[in-house]
Amino acid sequence: MIYCNTKTRTSAPTGRILMLNAITFWLITASLSSSMRCSALASAPRDTSSSSSSSSPTWKPRQPSQNTLVVGYSHNPSGGKVLDAINSGVNAVCWAFLHLDVDESSGEPMIRTDLDLAAIGTVRNEPGHESVVHMAAIGGWNAPHPPPGFSGERWAETFVEFNQRNGYIFDGIDWDLEGNDDREAPTSSFTIETLDVMADMSKTLKDKYGYIISMAPAESYLDVLATDRKFSLDLNLFPTHWAKPDRHIVKDHNFAHAGRQCYAYVIHRAGIDTFDWVSIQLYESFSRFVYESTIVAERDGDDTPTAQMDALRRRAVAAFDGVDIELPNYGRVKVHVPPWKLVWGFANGWADGTKVVRVDRRTLNRLFVRLKTRGVMFWTIEEEGSSGAGEEDLYLARVISEALERSELDWHDLNDDILPPEEEDAGNTDHDEL
Repeated sequence: MIYCNTKTRTSAPTGRILMLNAITFWLITASLSSSMRCSALASAPRDTSSSSSSSSPTWKPRQPSQNTLVVGYSHNPSGGKVLDAINSGVNAVCWAFLHLDVDESSGEPMIRTDLDLAAIGTVRNEPGHESVVHMAAIGGWNAPHPPPGFSGERWAETFVEFNQRNGYIFDGIDWDLEGNDDREAPTSSFTIETLDVMADMSKTLKDKYGYIISMAPAESYLDVLATDRKFSLDLNLFPTHWAKPDRHIVKDHNFAHAGRQCYAYVIHRAGIDTFDWVSIQLYESFSRFVYESTIVAERDGDDTPTAQMDALRRRAVAAFDGVDIELPNYGRVKVHVPPWKLVWGFANGWADGTKVVRVDRRTLNRLFVRLKTRGVMFWTIEEEGSSGAGEEDLYLARVISEALERSELDWHDLNDDILPPEEEDAGNTDHDEL
């Protein structure tokens, strides 16, 4: 069954509509400023934005911008694309990926990565970019999960030592632990110990060292629209948010890699205040978001930007209200993600629009006017300038930046779209498509 039926939402009781309108208005007007507060171990250049040397115990991580967050992921600090993205408005770079591992010779915990850490240091210290934060993204698809036997506090200390040895190039960590192509692989499920490590490492790094902490769960790993309160450690589930008449589309792709609220456990254990932002991967393959904004929207006769904005608004309201989940060790809890911590995760040019949602440019133009959340994220900087089948080349960082600029210019009437119906008129010069 599908948990959110677009037909029922069109006939919601008047009281519920008024409540949603009130919450949505609050989301729009909420103040961000009031609520924000690898093996390679080679040395990287020092952070010149700090007044102290990189070996100084007084070093402090940079803190995220209080403006709208624009988060981009990258695995290649060379070649210029990251600097281009930063110049286009990206103010947080998540470097993918780092892994929690064990040193075979000593049996001690260690941080492993194939990233060019020296090159990351060079990007970090680029003049004029001192406000950009750089995050160590831990995990990735088909990546190892943390080995057992070490506490989250121990992993936190290991990361701090690793960052110090490499010139303090990271301002925090971003959790991206996911599943595996092989549905029988050990990493096609989590363990409670792994989730405990994620929560406890996060809390230690935040409370003791002041690091930025973020996470990027696939939508099924933190599904704020789910109503069944179910939780699972498995990451190889069929995406049951697709209604039965449409499931043949998913089955034709032989896809069964969804989760069920596993990241909610981490948020509950660590506390939402531990996390500076939570990026929901709306681009998860066959996500609830792609289903609602394509298959269901077409059936209901909704155009793409309207369907996508409606889907985002309902998620923002649901995340603020909180989702009920039965968690192991804790029982029934309600997990909230307030709008000032909520980041929407999109794909850029590589998205096919069927398996992976392709965000409409007009959606972004409307988003920053109509819904005040923490920001947006995209995977991946290396795909900037690529295109899906039959689509023009897409530089998503530029599109986001221009949408933000338009939101400042067009804050005239929250009841009107930034792009009115006559937007398709070639003579409309005020709201041209990008």
